[in-house]
Amino acid sequence: VRSIFGFSHVIPTHQGRAAERILFGSAVKKGDSVPNNIHFDTTRANVEVLGARAENLVAAEAYDPDSSHPFKGDIDVEKLKKFIDRRGVERIPLVMMTVTNNSGGGQPVSLKNIKQVSEVCAHHGIPFFFDACRFAENAFFIKKREKAYAKKSVLEIAQEMFSYADGATMSGKKDALVNIGGFVTLDDDALAEKIKNLLIISEG
Repeated sequence: VRSIFGFSHVIPTHQGRAAERILFGSAVKKGDSVPNNIHFDTTRANVEVLGARAENLVAAEAYDPDSSHPFKGDIDVEKLKKFIDRRGVERIPLVMMTVTNNSGGGQPVSLKNIKQVSEVCAHHGIPFFFDACRFAENAFFIKKREKAYAKKSVLEIAQEMFSYADGATMSGKKDALVNIGGFVTLDDDALAEKIKNLLIISEG
């Protein structure tokens, strides 16, 4: 995990939804909002059970089945900027991006969009996390559809993807090709400590 994702803390869980639960349980409070391209069902549930709002800010092309846009999973960056301005930084504990965008038909996100979202988050001091369940597929789509990355390996692309984020959750049953398990990975020492404490109570 460290060699691909590049973060210092790797916190194992029994499933991806457990990783989401301890991340949000440590970072999100009632009345907060968590933007995403489109939240996966368990991700949305883990936000909303805390009394927070799960906001979908995917690009308009995601809702057009006739569109041949190569990256229908992209977050609409202008929508994100307006949402942050309207909602306020103090009510947005993190921004999440699902790769690939499973609830939007498994559509990929471009590295251009990942960089743009990362820049917006960094400008406002908001942590940026991936729901990384199908990150390898997303990296493959980038290799095939984003010209600048045609000669890069899938591993190199994945490593670059994660270099723009502050952490990730993952269900190992997808691109990790195992029958159970997941994890949270991140660099923030204080947040990692809170997550580990919640892990002990609920995950063992």
